[in-house]
Amino acid sequence: MKNGKVNIKYSLLVVPVLVMVCLISCKKFLDTKPTDSVTPDNYYRTQTDLDRALSAVYDRLGDRRTYGSALYGYLSFSDEFFLKGQTTGYMSNTIDASMLELNRCWEALYTGIERANMLLANLDKAQVSDSAKNEVKGQALFLRGFYYFVLVDNFGAVPLRTVPMESPTEPPLPRSSITEVYARIVQDMQEAEGLVRKISDYGYNGRISKTAVQAMLARVYLTMAGYPLYDEARYADARSYAVKVMQSNEHALNNSFQQIFINHAQDKYDIKECLWEVEYYGNNQEQIRESSYLGSWMGVYCPNIDTGYAYDYVHTTAKLYNAYGAGDQRRDWTIAPYRFVPNGSGTSAPVTRTNWTATQIYERSAGKWRREYELFKPKSQDFTPINFPMIRYSDVLLMFAEAENHLNGPTSAAYDAVNMVRRRAYQKPPGAPDATADLPAGLSTIDFLEAIKKERFCELAFEGIRKHDLVRWGMYVTTMEQLVADYRATMPSALSAPAIAQASRVTSRSVLFPIPNSEISVNPYISQNPGW
Repeated sequence: MKNGKVNIKYSLLVVPVLVMVCLISCKKFLDTKPTDSVTPDNYYRTQTDLDRALSAVYDRLGDRRTYGSALYGYLSFSDEFFLKGQTTGYMSNTIDASMLELNRCWEALYTGIERANMLLANLDKAQVSDSAKNEVKGQALFLRGFYYFVLVDNFGAVPLRTVPMESPTEPPLPRSSITEVYARIVQDMQEAEGLVRKISDYGYNGRISKTAVQAMLARVYLTMAGYPLYDEARYADARSYAVKVMQSNEHALNNSFQQIFINHAQDKYDIKECLWEVEYYGNNQEQIRESSYLGSWMGVYCPNIDTGYAYDYVHTTAKLYNAYGAGDQRRDWTIAPYRFVPNGSGTSAPVTRTNWTATQIYERSAGKWRREYELFKPKSQDFTPINFPMIRYSDVLLMFAEAENHLNGPTSAAYDAVNMVRRRAYQKPPGAPDATADLPAGLSTIDFLEAIKKERFCELAFEGIRKHDLVRWGMYVTTMEQLVADYRATMPSALSAPAIAQASRVTSRSVLFPIPNSEISVNPYISQNPGW
């Protein structure tokens, strides 16, 4: 519960399984039909059943191996960050098919799909109104489509299952083509669009709304237009869905870039800017134990729990730091210009906020989510209540501009969308032209696309979208190769060896993850991705 609203929480229910308790005798057990078990036959009857089952579908979003930390962190290496001092293990970009965290990411995503399949298959049993069923159906369909989107985006062709498994001995499925998987994603999301409600009906953004579906469809279509499908007809679809969001009157940019992320730390909903968030709450010691690693795993270095403990892991690259123009207020919020220095030993020792020097770039931490703004007490060393943004309105504006530019060139509408984002960054009035903030007039289509790429880099840094963008633009490997050269030329020697090794591990095979051994070992119909 946040701010008095009962919302989707992710730890309420696992997929119904057979549970047997209080067996009085073998004879009575054999002669009596169980009445104290939970099965699909006697579940999915009430609104409470549906809400809990839907919570179980949402649950996998918050897993540490998905959006708990992996898919915006150690499974998402790009040119925006490196992990300080990490030379071995899963945080060093040492990926192979046996990697536990990768196997668990795959399993978490397919668990979410199986839960969605079970809910959809049993939804008609519920003794609730048609409107209530439709709302649950729409969210389950969207989430199934989204889980498949994450899978196909990261693993390529994957097994496609749209009905629940009937038996553990049921034979596994072969991989469906990337085209087939995307067709199902689009089908699920388009059906969901007509079933879910407006975000203003909910008043919070932890639940899937109509514009969240539309925004994610814009992302899906823009991805289909790039690598690996290169289906350029999809640019028109991406533009169309971005326009739906822009014309919905449901969303607008928050006037303050910084406030977006302070709200995430303080359990405050901003449904105008943030269309969809993964919700977290508390310190992992309360009744609801679904807490985040934002701020601790990725945050401003601090060794004091009361201030807000943060590990010294995620550091910026000079490339990201230097991408911001003079006067761009996003830079010193996205990349913290300070750290907390301890005055003594132990996690209770007082700390002093200390600024970095102008030349200490690679020493700086990711700064969007700052634990000193948390209101929940007591704070935990590891766990935070900070929400993760899945898609923001600024992303929608930039996707529109990218699709519009491809279709019609850098029109005034494309310029307006980008300049709205830039004017906020420079703290200028959103509706008035500004020579400092606005893109130069008269850019070519190619130069305008380059400007959009840079703008997405600056606006969405550390939000788990940069690697995805580089892959769909067909430039992930070459970008990381250039990053290695940058590190060698500009990075202090005390930091360089682990960072160079992390970036150097991105090769042609890294565009897709390997299919995990947990799947290869049980599925004779699936082959490994090239190079793995």
